[in-house]
Amino acid sequence: MLPVAIVGAGPVGAVAALALAARGVQARLFDAREAAGGKPDRRSIALSWGTRLALERLGVWTRIARPDPITRVSVSERGAFGSIEFTCADLGTPALGFVVDYGDLAQACSRALDEAGIATAWSTPVAAVEPGTGSLSLVLARGDGAPRVAARCVVMADGAEGIEGGPLPAKAGQAYRQVALVGDVGCERFTPGRAFERFAGSGPLALLPRAGHHACVWVLEPDRAQALLDAGPAALSQALERAAGPGFGSMRWLTSPALVPLVLRRAGPSTDPRVVAIGNASQVLHPVAGQGFNLGVRDALSLAAAWPLRLPTSVASDAALLRALAAFTKARRVDRGFTVATTDAIARMTAIDDPLAAAVRGIGLAAIDLLPALRRRALETLVFGAG
Repeated sequence: MLPVAIVGAGPVGAVAALALAARGVQARLFDAREAAGGKPDRRSIALSWGTRLALERLGVWTRIARPDPITRVSVSERGAFGSIEFTCADLGTPALGFVVDYGDLAQACSRALDEAGIATAWSTPVAAVEPGTGSLSLVLARGDGAPRVAARCVVMADGAEGIEGGPLPAKAGQAYRQVALVGDVGCERFTPGRAFERFAGSGPLALLPRAGHHACVWVLEPDRAQALLDAGPAALSQALERAAGPGFGSMRWLTSPALVPLVLRRAGPSTDPRVVAIGNASQVLHPVAGQGFNLGVRDALSLAAAWPLRLPTSVASDAALLRALAAFTKARRVDRGFTVATTDAIARMTAIDDPLAAAVRGIGLAAIDLLPALRRRALETLVFGAG
């Protein structure tokens, strides 16, 4: 019987397996997808400094190709007084975070799993998780040569699919009246290491530094986004220039932007406490402030930290495991709750395209900038999480 079965072999699932292995706990991963191959996934993802430290400890970081550091983050409100700029000096760290390609991150995680001898069953969908006495059964849809696998604990790390079709009930979610245009953008005046978050009317505009260009996440009302896409590349680039402000000079899309619907989803409590969810299988967030993946990494690390180092093999083992999983749930409550509530509140507040609302947001940024304790706490929460 496996101590831990992890459903989902993406980066969050991989971090959980590696962190458990570092504590001497065996885990096996199951994923419905085929092993990575073919065209690389060039979507950009932001990693906080705290996540970078965790990936280094687990042997992942040095395997990631082309990480671009974020040394400065500028937050501003279009057309209103008030802004704030965070720098490495505020925390005394070499960087506040990094931007990497999702495909490079996934590949680095896979190599670290192989190096650690952690098995991954690719092309193996998990059809159901069934409870038993002292164990759980993964019902495999196909592959692996066996219809069932027994495990002491099942970790759902299969992204939003885990909320929509997995063993955990979904809480009432909501679709934001916003979508994101996501792609790579070139500009006339590029500043290496500097990231921008600009509240630009109907939602935030994020520009993350890459090698000579920006990874862009532009949140808009659905009708506005579609109208810009229909208007063609030139009109879309001009609209982006107006939203970003004059500091960038002329701008152009280097890739055709993808239109991504935005939702907030959360998994409900499991009917069996031995089934836990981490990452997007637990919560799917609005992309403002780029907290989704970093929150998932903190989930994975907390799960490993809560696992008993010497789990008994007697009848007492199940009670010890249940206490550990209850401790994990309690330990994650503050960070998860705060991050969900904060990103949701920012998404709602920045969706109000009104001069008065813009002025209030600008005053709020100025207040944070003028209060050193609040400024540092806000930055520490972005980089290391709440709690």
